[in-house]
Amino acid sequence: MNKEMEKLLTPKEDGQKLSITGWADFARDALVRSHSVKERIDLLKKGTQLYKVRDKGMRGLQLYKRKYWLDMENLLIHFSPHKDPSSTLGCTAFAGSDSYSLKDICEVRDGYQTDIFNKISEKGAMPKFSNINNDTSFSLIFDKESNIHELDLVAEDKETRDTWVDAIKHLIVTLKSLSHQKEYELYLKNQFRKADSNNSGYLDFEEAKDLCKSLNIKLEKEDLRNLFNEANTEKSNPASKEKGEVLNEDEFVSFYYKLMRRPEIDEIFRRYTKNSNQSNRMTPEALLDFLKEEQKDDLAIEECKEIVKNFESSADKTSFTKEGFTHFLMFNDWQELLSPISRTQVKADQMVHPLSHYWIASSHNTYLSGNQLTGESSIDAYINALKWGCRCVELDCWDGDEGDPIIYHGHTLTSKILFKDVVEACKKYAFEKSDFPLIFSIENHCSLEQQDRMAEHLTSILGDMLYTELIQDDEKNMPSPMSLRGKILVKAKRLPPSATGDDDDNEDESDDDERDESKKKKDKKISKKLSDMVNYIHAVHFPGFNNNDAKFFHMSSFGESKTKKIIADPETARDFVKYNTKQLSRIYPGAKRQDSSNLKIVEPWCAGCQIVALNYQTDDRQNHLNRAMFAANGGSGYILKPKFLRDSITAYSPTSPSGLNRSEFPSLILSVDILSGQHIPRPHGVDEGEVIDPYVEVKIRGHPDDYNEPDNHKETESVHNNGFNPTWKQSFVFTIKVPEVAFLEFKVKDHSHSGKDQHLGSYAIRIKDTQEGYRRAYLLDYSGKELKPASLFVKINKRWIK
Repeated sequence: MNKEMEKLLTPKEDGQKLSITGWADFARDALVRSHSVKERIDLLKKGTQLYKVRDKGMRGLQLYKRKYWLDMENLLIHFSPHKDPSSTLGCTAFAGSDSYSLKDICEVRDGYQTDIFNKISEKGAMPKFSNINNDTSFSLIFDKESNIHELDLVAEDKETRDTWVDAIKHLIVTLKSLSHQKEYELYLKNQFRKADSNNSGYLDFEEAKDLCKSLNIKLEKEDLRNLFNEANTEKSNPASKEKGEVLNEDEFVSFYYKLMRRPEIDEIFRRYTKNSNQSNRMTPEALLDFLKEEQKDDLAIEECKEIVKNFESSADKTSFTKEGFTHFLMFNDWQELLSPISRTQVKADQMVHPLSHYWIASSHNTYLSGNQLTGESSIDAYINALKWGCRCVELDCWDGDEGDPIIYHGHTLTSKILFKDVVEACKKYAFEKSDFPLIFSIENHCSLEQQDRMAEHLTSILGDMLYTELIQDDEKNMPSPMSLRGKILVKAKRLPPSATGDDDDNEDESDDDERDESKKKKDKKISKKLSDMVNYIHAVHFPGFNNNDAKFFHMSSFGESKTKKIIADPETARDFVKYNTKQLSRIYPGAKRQDSSNLKIVEPWCAGCQIVALNYQTDDRQNHLNRAMFAANGGSGYILKPKFLRDSITAYSPTSPSGLNRSEFPSLILSVDILSGQHIPRPHGVDEGEVIDPYVEVKIRGHPDDYNEPDNHKETESVHNNGFNPTWKQSFVFTIKVPEVAFLEFKVKDHSHSGKDQHLGSYAIRIKDTQEGYRRAYLLDYSGKELKPASLFVKINKRWIK
C-alpha cells in the first residue's frame, strides 16, 4: 500500500474524517441478509466434507476428501490437510497455511463451469467420478492479483453445495460494499489539494470561497464565514499571516460536511429515533426497522449492529449518530438503486432457456470508431465492445490484398483492418466480461478463396472456442446460453444440406437491404468450409411470418425502416412477437445514419427482437438505455425476456393496447420521490463558469401504452445557484401498464434563462431491477462514464395492480 493510500485509510479523531478501517470486520459480520443465510453460515462455521478436484498432469484428475469450514474471525476458509502437509495445494492465500482468504475470491460458479469439471463431464463413466455430478459441484474463482488457481470442489449433496455457493456469493458482495467510501475519500483529498492554491497545506477563507464556487454552490459571504469559523476549531498555524484563520485537512472535512448538510436524511433520522432512549442516536433496532419498512430489506439484528460499527464515525459505535447514518446511506452498495447482487451475479437458473428467449447485447459495424463513411476501423472498437459486455459483434468481410480478408465498411473511405487480427482480439477478450456465448455476425462479401481463408483463420485461432457442432434431427429449439458458455457461434449464410461443394447463394440477406437496389449482388458464391461453421444462426432472407419451411435456427436481419413498418401494423406486430419466441431476429440502424447515430432501441425490444444492434461508439441515449438493459444479470449480456415474449400463445401486442391479461401480468403504480442531488457537475464537466440551476426530468420509457402516456413524463422545479447539494423533495406517481419492458430514466439539466438547457448527467434502470426505498443513483454521461460522486437521492415505492 503506498503512503498516500495508507494515510487515507488511517482513522483520524472521532467524527473528523471518514475511514474505511473495519473493512474486514464489516465483511466478516455483515453476512446475515436473512435468517436462512444466517443458518447456512452457522453450518459452514462447523464445517462440511468436500472433495477437492485437482489435475495432476500425467496422473490425471485426482480427488481429495477434506473438511472445509468458515473462519469468520479472520475471514478465511480453512481445510484439513491431507497426510503430506508440506505439499498441500501450493496455492493457498498464505504461505504455509491451510486456508484461503475470502477477500481473494471474486466469483463462485455452481455446476460444471471450469476446465477441470468439463474434463470430469467427459470422464463421467469412470468409477471414481461416478458420484460427481453437476448439482453437487462448485468452483471458487480468485482475483488475478492473488495468483491463486481456481478451487474445484464437490459436495456430498446438492443442499450442501447450495449452502456454500449462497454464503460465498453473499460474502463477495459485502466485502466490496465499502468501495464508494474509499472513492469519496480520494475525491475529498483531491478537492482539498485543488483549493490549496499556494500549496501551504491549509485553506484560508479566500481559498474556501473559491472552493465553493468550483463546487457549484453559491452562498452569502456571511453564511460562508460562519461555516468556516465553525470548522476552524484548532486555530492552526497561528504564526501565519492569517493568524490561525485557516483550515487544516481534518477541519476541511468538517467544513465540507457542513456544506454538504442533508436535511432529507436528517428527517429520516429523526423519524426513526424519536422513540429512542438515546438522545439523537439511532440504535441497531431502529436501523432494522428502517431497513424493513423503507428499504424492504430483511436483515438480522446482528448485521445491523455491524453496519453501525463500521459506518459510525464517533467513538461510540453501538448506535448511529446522524453523521454515521448519512455515511451508511452514502457509501453502502446495498443502498444503490440497482442492487450489487444484480450488478455482479448471473442468475444461473435463468440461463437455461433457448437463445431466442433473451435480449442479447449487440453491436452494429463493430469495427468502426467513428462515422460510417470516413471513420477509422479499429481492433480497439471490438475490444471496447466486448469489455462493455457485447455478445454479438459484426464482421463486414471483403477481399484483401495478398489473399487475406479485410474488414471495413464496403464502398466507403473507412480504413481497413485484417480479419485475422479481429479474430485474435476477440479470442483474447471474448469472455473477459461475460462467459456466455459470443456471436460473430459475418457479412460476407469475399471470393471463395478468401472465404476459405476466413474459415482457416477461425479454426486455427479460435480452436475449441469455435462452436461447430451439427444440429441434431430431434432438436426443436435453440440451445441455451448456459450450454454454450465459453463458445463463439458464427452467424452467416449456409449452403443447403445437399451441397457437396461451393455453391451459389440464391437469396440475399445482406445488411444493405435499405441501400440502392442496384448495389445489391445476387447469386454470390458460398464457401463450403465457411458454410460448415454455421449451425444455430443460419442467416436467411426473411420469407414472411407464415412460412412452413422456417426452421428455429433460421435468423433474418431487418433494417430500421422495415422494422418500424412491421411494428406499426398491429397484425404484423403480433406476428413478429410470435416469430421472436422461436427464431432470432437482428435489427440494425438504417443506411441514412451515416453519422453512426442509432435507432430507437426500446421499440424492437418490446416486440421481442433479441439482437438490436447499436453503434457502440456513439455517445447517445440509445446506448445509455442499452447499458441499463444489460447492467443486471451480472453484466452477462443476456437478459431473459418476460413470459409474454417467450410464449407464442400469450395474447400480447407491442403496439397499443398491449392486450395483456392483467391477472397474469399486473400493472404497476410506481411512486418516485426526487429528494436531492449531490455534486451535480457543470455542463461538460468544467470547473469554471456560472453556478448551475439544476432540475430533473423523470420519464418512463417502454411499451407505447406507457411511453406515450403524458403523465409518465415529469420534471422537478429548478434549484437556483446550487449544484453541490440541491434539494427538490418532489413526488411523482407513474402508472406503468407493461412494467416488464419499462425503464425509469432520470435526466439532470441546467435551467437556462437565455439558451438551451444543458444536459448534466443521466441515470436509467429497468423497472424490474429497481430496488425500493431510499436509494442512490450515480449519474453518468452518455458515453457511459460515471460522474461520481455526482448522484441523486430518491425514494422508490412499488404497488402492483391486477
